[in-house]
Amino acid sequence: MPYYYFDSTALVKRYSMERGTRIVNKLMVKRGKVAIIPTWTVTELYSSFSNRAQQGEITRDDCYSVIHKFERESAEGLFQFIVPTMQTYLSTKELCMEYPFLRAQQVMHLALGLELKPLRLTMVSADTQLLAASKTAGLHIINPEED
Repeated sequence: MPYYYFDSTALVKRYSMERGTRIVNKLMVKRGKVAIIPTWTVTELYSSFSNRAQQGEITRDDCYSVIHKFERESAEGLFQFIVPTMQTYLSTKELCMEYPFLRAQQVMHLALGLELKPLRLTMVSADTQLLAASKTAGLHIINPEED
């Protein structure tokens, strides 16, 4: 069973036609797959599309439509949500020292990915810094923008 961990840079591609959308959608329809997202990515998704509407890249109606589709797919069980524990936060100390070029959010993604490493999950992200650190840490990676 394939396990995919999506950060917001990959998840937005599910709901917006842009570079990498084809790869993300292909992963989402794989039989038996588990799509994992951290809980805070929900807020990042809302913020991303709200910002796009504010900047005029999409209409307000499109923004609400995208959010509704995400919430419907979530309710239907497309995603498994993961919540960081205190142990997750404590593990970030070592990761910050080992990967000082990562921002806090990237370190949190890496920490969760490493917690799930026994599942042989694949980190899906368009964030090249996060992907480089994930690969160095022994995780499988996919950059959907490299299609």
